[in-house]
This record gives sequence, structure tokens and C-alpha cells, in this order.
Amino acid sequence: MLLAGAVCTVRSSKGEEVLLGSSFTFSCIFNKQCTKLIFRNGTQIKYIKKNISKELSVNIENITEFNTLSCRCEGNPEPCGIDIKPGYPPDIPQNLTCVQNMNSHNVSCIWTTGRGTIIDTTCQLRVHGDLHLGYRSIMNSTGFCHSTFPIKSSVMSQLVVWLNVSNTLGIKTSEITSGEITHLIMLSPQNNDKSRLNISSLHPDTMYNFQIRRKINHTVGLWSDWSQPKRKKTKEEAPDKALDVWYLQELKPPESKSKCFRIFWKELNISDAKGKIQRYNISVLEQKGKSNSIIAVPPSRNQSICCYNCSVSVSAVNSEGQSPVKIIQLRLPGLHTGLLSHKPLNNHSIALFWPKFDIAGTEYVVHWYPVGNIEGIQWIRVVDTTAHITGLQPQECYQGAVTALRSSGPKMATIKGISSWQSAPEQGPDPELHWKKTESSGVAWSEIPQKKRRGCLKKYTVYLMDNLKGDIHNFSVDHPKRQYVISGLSPRQCYNLWVTAWTDAGEGPRGSVLPFCTPLDSEKMLSLVILAGGAVLLACLILLCICQFSSVHRRFLCCCQCLLPIIPDPANSKCAKTYADDQVNVWKCPRRLQEFWGQLHELPRLSEIKFYLDQWDSSVNEEPDNVEVEEVPYPSICTYIKSFSQESSSSDATQFTRITDIMEDYISTHGAISGGEEEDEYEKGERSLDEFEFFPSTHSPFLEPLVLTGGKLTLDVVKIDCSEFLDCT
Repeated sequence: MLLAGAVCTVRSSKGEEVLLGSSFTFSCIFNKQCTKLIFRNGTQIKYIKKNISKELSVNIENITEFNTLSCRCEGNPEPCGIDIKPGYPPDIPQNLTCVQNMNSHNVSCIWTTGRGTIIDTTCQLRVHGDLHLGYRSIMNSTGFCHSTFPIKSSVMSQLVVWLNVSNTLGIKTSEITSGEITHLIMLSPQNNDKSRLNISSLHPDTMYNFQIRRKINHTVGLWSDWSQPKRKKTKEEAPDKALDVWYLQELKPPESKSKCFRIFWKELNISDAKGKIQRYNISVLEQKGKSNSIIAVPPSRNQSICCYNCSVSVSAVNSEGQSPVKIIQLRLPGLHTGLLSHKPLNNHSIALFWPKFDIAGTEYVVHWYPVGNIEGIQWIRVVDTTAHITGLQPQECYQGAVTALRSSGPKMATIKGISSWQSAPEQGPDPELHWKKTESSGVAWSEIPQKKRRGCLKKYTVYLMDNLKGDIHNFSVDHPKRQYVISGLSPRQCYNLWVTAWTDAGEGPRGSVLPFCTPLDSEKMLSLVILAGGAVLLACLILLCICQFSSVHRRFLCCCQCLLPIIPDPANSKCAKTYADDQVNVWKCPRRLQEFWGQLHELPRLSEIKFYLDQWDSSVNEEPDNVEVEEVPYPSICTYIKSFSQESSSSDATQFTRITDIMEDYISTHGAISGGEEEDEYEKGERSLDEFEFFPSTHSPFLEPLVLTGGKLTLDVVKIDCSEFLDCT
């Protein structure tokens, strides 16, 4: 095949349409001498410099897709080329189907050619007796051909046709096909005629789609296409099947004397419910005849009940009625010692085995639920000692039990750690320190979330690393225990601790690391010292409280006063006598005498103990008469001066002496009032007074001021009685 251009002429040895996967030669004949180039889909595949020959060829092998081949001279952008289309020749026509619409005189036929040819293919249908040479059409991409022709004679009852398909790679003709025209007639799927058909065996409260199609009769014509669907819902009916009910024992509240149970029931399927379930009626009937009714609303499928020796009935209710009542006796099952075993069947099911509980034919209830999610309980009823549990989730841990329903009472055997497939945990637990001592510590750790366990936990491993030595010790703890006491630790040593979890598939990663240090022994001693100090402080507080009683206070003060040192009376000093009547020059005396002087002049006004003395003459040698002393008791000290004498001939002048509330730095003593010696020099007296500054002050809360008396007294006239020293009133 030649295609001419301005620069060159191209040629394909097999034309533009070639067999898919074939090979051919592509050639270019140039009109002038030039450097020749050949391109395939825009990519250069051959290069020839100027030579005598004007023709340039290339072999194309195994072509499987559309290609564009072109040639041009170097330096000249204008090409010449050809498009190559690979494809298949047609197959023999088959599967002819012709249809005549009842309201039309045209017949439509459709057939296939086996497979799509990829390249353009022409279809032709010829009718026997028709002067028309044929009815042509183009095959579509899926390999179907379609033609329509008229039936020109009403008396034509037989249709004879043959088919022809062709393309550049080949041509195929079918055998002659004949048939009755009446068999080709197809009715339309819808018309205005109405007909009625009763359909039975439908489910209540169910939505259905209805479609129809038609033909002339059972033996003539073709079926029409399906009509558009119409939706219709059936009415509800009362449920006619009882619920499947099971129960488990629950922990009863502390204040309840009854036993508590959790009642479960299975939801009815659509065919059994026969409508939307609106509620569940639960009745509790105790042995004494007492009845209690409970209403549960979907989606709830369980109810907690506390009763004693009772039975429970459960039924489902929809808009049309109530299902048959299911009655179950609530009895505590006895425990069976037989062991249950299981083996995985696949990722979603296991086989469960157990020994025979009772006589053959006993019904068993096998229940199971995910650990920690009793709401997801499921159960089945079997009469064998084997059960296949299905619908399990991989990497999920289940627990359950097998209960034998015996006339003498149910008997149960439990099983834990059921899993169809598991792997090592995804997450580790987080530890925390509960207490620590010098040589031991208590540790606990958190639960791993169910979704992170990836199966059934079997044990934990506690790891302890000595930070000083680098040694790592481990301790195994069975699940579900989550605490451990570590002993053999060293005082004042730091450690790192972490915990891992195990399933049957292996060990999971560690959780968070817990650093801690053990305390010193000295800290223990410190705690004892603190405890002892607290005890002493408590004792002092108790003693202070006791001292608040007046009798105890007085006795204690008396003891303290006997221990006071002897302090001379500043009033007997030389300076004080010299300026006794001269208040103007009293400033020449030491500061403490000045203070005493000021206090002395205040005595008459503030006195609390009054002494009534007569003036007496010192020249008289007679013993003075005893006089009465009026004593005003001071409430918080002991009275220790019983009596004293003064000459009767003395004047009636009355001298007042008081006990002052506050004395600054010195007090009067027995030695001071006994007198007899005076310091001769003023400086010596001043120095003597300054030496008394170290003596205790009467500001002490345990001391109270003593009695001051003016003048000189001898031991003969001052009689001190200590017989009541410890018996103060």
C-alpha cells in the first residue's frame, strides 16, 4: 500500500490494518537526495546519510497496538507517514435473535461474532424473498451486530435469513437460519390492561420489589423485557415463636437478702418477629405467689433481677400481638470439676470439648462472651459433648461455661482464655510504686486495654535493673494478679523497673520505666527521733495543761522561790539613805536605784499588803511589843512572813508596803532585810548593785514578786516558818 507525500512516499507490506501480533515491512521512497530519517510514534528508529538509493525500509515486529510510522529528510520538518491498526478478522456469526414488536411490522435482529475485532467490521443481514441486497450495520466494540428490516407481506409466515460479517482481514458468512415469524413476536412489558395475581408464602412486615414481563402465550412468541420494579410491604403479624432465654448469676447488693441474676434473650429474626418489636414483657413469679412485671425496650436484650426461688417469663410484643411466653426457672448451678478444652478451627471459630456431665441425651447450654463485656454474650444449645463456637474475632479473648440442664438442678463447668487466633500484646503495663523500704518495695501496674492485648493474657514479667551494677533481674507474675513485692534490695540504691505482658503467642513490649531509690537506715533512725520528739512535746503540752490548776501552780511556785539566790535590798544602800528625802538629787544615784526610788514612792498608792507600824525610838532598848499584821493574801504565792515587831513608842505613822506586779532586774531577799552592814563608799555600793544584773528577773512566768519591807529587821523579830512551804493555800 502506497501513500504519497510532498517529500516521500510510504508503503506497508500488509496495509494499514494488520493482524494483532504480526510483523511487516515499512518503506519510504524519497523524492530527492537527503539524509533520511524514520520515526515510530515520534521516536527516531533509523538514520541513513546521503546515498545513491532513494528508498529506506525497516521491519516492524509483533505489533500489538496502534502505531504511527513516518519518514522525513533531515532539516525538513514536513513528514510522510501511515497509521497502522492491529486487529482480528471476524468469526462466524452466531446467536441470532429476532424480535417483532406487536404494534409494528419491523423485525429487529441481533447477533455476535464471537469476539471484538478491534478494527472496523461490517455486518450484513439478508432476507430470503426480499429484493433488498442486504441490511448493513457496523459491529460495535463488544462484537455485536444489529439490523432491522420490514415484513412486507402479511401472509409471510416463514422467515429465512443469513448473516455476513467482514473487514480488511477477512470475511465470514453464517448458515441460513429460518423460523416461524410468530415465534419472533415480543409483546411490550407494560400496557393498560389490568390483571390480578395473588402471591403467597411472603414474610410479614417485609418490603418486596415486583416486576412483570409478557408473551403471547406459553408456546408462541418471545418474553418481553422486565417492567420497572414496584415496591410493596406486607403487613405485620403477631410473633409466633418464643424467645431463646438464658441467665447468669450476679453479685447481689449488700442490703439484699435475695439472689441476683442477669436475664438474657436473643432477638427474633425478621421472619419470626413478623413486625417491629416494640417491647419485651418480663414477669417474675416467686414461690410465695408474689409477681412483679418489668418492661424492657429494644435494643435492650438483658435485665437484672433479684429474687429468691423464683421463675421468669419473657415475651416479645409488636403492633399485632405478643409472642409465646418463655418460662425459665432461676436456679444456682452446681460446679462441675470436669475440665473443658478447646482448639482453634480457623480465625473465627473454635471446637469446644468436655466430659459427660450426666446421662446421655442431656441438653447443654454453651455460652461465651468477650472478657470484660458480658453484654456481648452468646449461647447455643447442644445434646453432645462437643460444640463449635463461631463468630469469634481474632486477637480477642473470651470466657464462657458449659451448663448441663438436669432435672435435679443445673451443673456448670467454666472455661477462660478462649481465643481463635492471638499475637503478642501491643502495649505494656505502666508500673507504680506503692511503698518502699531499705530492702524491699511493693509495686503494682495498670491493666492493658482490651484492644491492645491481642489475645488472652497469661502472665506478667517484672524487670528490675540495678543502676549501679547494671544487673537485670526478672520476676514472673501470673495473670490476673497485678502487684508484686520485690525483696533483697540494697539500702540507698537506685533502680529502674518495668513490666511486660505475655500471651501464648509471646511477650509484648515494656510499658513505662519506673525509677526509684531505696531509703537510708539513718532515715529510719530519724523517723524514730521525730517520733520521740513528738512524744516529749505531747508530754510537755499535757504538763502545761495540768499546771493550769491553781493548786498545782501554787505548789510549783513555792518550790521555785526556795531556790532563788540571796539578793540585797537596794533600799539599804548608802546612796538611797543619803537622798531618801531629796528627790531632786536622787539622779546622783545609780540608774537602778533611781528606778527603785520611783517605785518606792508609788507603794502607798498601789499597795496590796498593808503594814500598820508605830514609830519607835531606837534609843529604847526594850523589846518592842508584837503588833497585829493585817494580811491581804496574794492569790498566787505562799505567805511566808508570820509576824514582825516594832517599838510601841514609835509614832502612829503608817507605812505601806506592796507586792509589785513587775520588778525589773532585782528583788528583795531575806538577807537584805536582815541588814546590819552597809557599804561605806558610794562607788562600792554602785559597783555592788551592778553585779546583781545576772540574777533572774521576776518577768519569769513561774515567779511572782516577793514582799518588800522598809527598814531593818533582825532574825529575832522576823520569824520564818517553812512547815507550810509545800502546803500552800
